[in-house]
Amino acid sequence: MQGANEISGANQQVYRITANQFKAKFADKPETYKFLAYEVGVYLPHYDSVTIYHLRDLAGDKRKKILAQDVKKIFIPQYEGLTIEKMLFHARNYPQVMKCLPSDQKEINKLPREYIGNVIYTCVGKPFRDWVDSKVNERNDKIIEKQNLTIEMDKLTYEAFMASTHVSSK
Repeated sequence: MQGANEISGANQQVYRITANQFKAKFADKPETYKFLAYEVGVYLPHYDSVTIYHLRDLAGDKRKKILAQDVKKIFIPQYEGLTIEKMLFHARNYPQVMKCLPSDQKEINKLPREYIGNVIYTCVGKPFRDWVDSKVNERNDKIIEKQNLTIEMDKLTYEAFMASTHVSSK
């Protein structure tokens, strides 16, 4: 049995309707967006950032759908190493991600950062989280080094510091 987020395969039954049948119910972008988001339960970006072409591809099963209930959310800070371009470059190692995003790069460029991050994280999981964490750690290490935010201690003071359970109340 296929899971909700699996890509249509040879074993999955395909249902066909005419474009006119679809248009009779959902004639434009607002109606198609509402249908996919509310009736089908597809995870979509904000209405203004999605195109009718991507909505059409999702409705027509040309792109992989992610159900809103299955989305894994991730916070990705706006750091130099975590640009949308770098996230997408990393995601190209995972074909399932690109099957969820619009086929046209111009359409992808319109999508919000949060949406792209959540789609990648939902499809890839822990490897993407680990990649994000490594970029955050790299950035933090550079800041610590650049701003000289370290304190040097002798062994006795360091060991006492590490063993201390004291927490400042100020």
